[in-house]
Amino acid sequence: MPPAHRNGPSTWHGSLATWRGSLATWRGSLAGAAGDGFWPGQRGDATEKAARDHEVLSIAAPSLRALKAFAETVRAGSLTGAAAVLHITPSAVSHLLRQLEDTLGVTLFAERAPRIRLTEGGETLGRRLAAAFDTIDGAIAEVRHRASDIRVSTLSSFLSLWLLPRFGRFQARHPNTRLLFSTGMRPVDLATEPFECAIRWGTGGWAGLDCTLLFRDRPVLVANPRLLDSIATVPRLAAGSRPEDWPLVAAALGLPDTPPALTFETRAQAVQAAVAGMGAAVVDRNLVTGLLADGLLAELAPEPPVLAPQGHWFVCPPNRLRIPQVRALRDWLVSEASVLPVQARPAIG
Repeated sequence: MPPAHRNGPSTWHGSLATWRGSLATWRGSLAGAAGDGFWPGQRGDATEKAARDHEVLSIAAPSLRALKAFAETVRAGSLTGAAAVLHITPSAVSHLLRQLEDTLGVTLFAERAPRIRLTEGGETLGRRLAAAFDTIDGAIAEVRHRASDIRVSTLSSFLSLWLLPRFGRFQARHPNTRLLFSTGMRPVDLATEPFECAIRWGTGGWAGLDCTLLFRDRPVLVANPRLLDSIATVPRLAAGSRPEDWPLVAAALGLPDTPPALTFETRAQAVQAAVAGMGAAVVDRNLVTGLLADGLLAELAPEPPVLAPQGHWFVCPPNRLRIPQVRALRDWLVSEASVLPVQARPAIG
């Protein structure tokens, strides 16, 4: 019998065993590939695609520092102004701007010096980045805001003439509460702006707000004590925010309605000028009781007193009264406002 025929069965059995081993290996590879989400032969292609996608994303994403540098350059109108805000050199700002243009593949500036001039694309990006960074800055401020901080919107004259001279008593009673004051003539929207409460001047009844009257205006004429006996001839001091005060009180005192010699933005400024002996002003008596008591001002008060319909109010959204610090501030203000004022000097004659 030829050798090939005699050895055929054992060779066939060996080949079958090898084939079975190869099949098991193939099945294991198939299971592993399926578990990874790849079929045999696809793993290399998918890995290369992921690498390409990562490369594209890396190229298309400019750095936050470069975006911030661009936004501040647009705000300031110059590289020097942006550098001052960012606390880096103008050359560093210029480098970041070039980096941003290279990353985006667009020209953002038509001119850079001495003042910047943006391309159309630069104007669009600058406008949107400014809004985005404003949102980020606001969010950071909110996170940093302490739970014990109370943000109060108030009128500058009320703050400087009435509140600050008394504020030490609030601090002594509530040492762990910090009040953050913001002044302005515009009534803030307490529903949308970041304030817990406000001091407003008016007649009350603001929709959606809990309103507590502190005191109504009682306008009187005030001047440096050495000017009081010649009050009819001293210059008139006026506040641009309250032009109607003088005619109301002058008529009750029998004084002429003369035009103002000096006009100031606020009543507090007019009062400071009166203390300095520059003339006479009309002001709500509640705001100057401390100056009257200290002898820095003297007054002429109409009899009977002139009572205005307006006054100073503590206001807040009703749900803010759930905050213990807001309630404490309101209650303290009401307590301070209830203290009896210094006796007014009656009108001459």
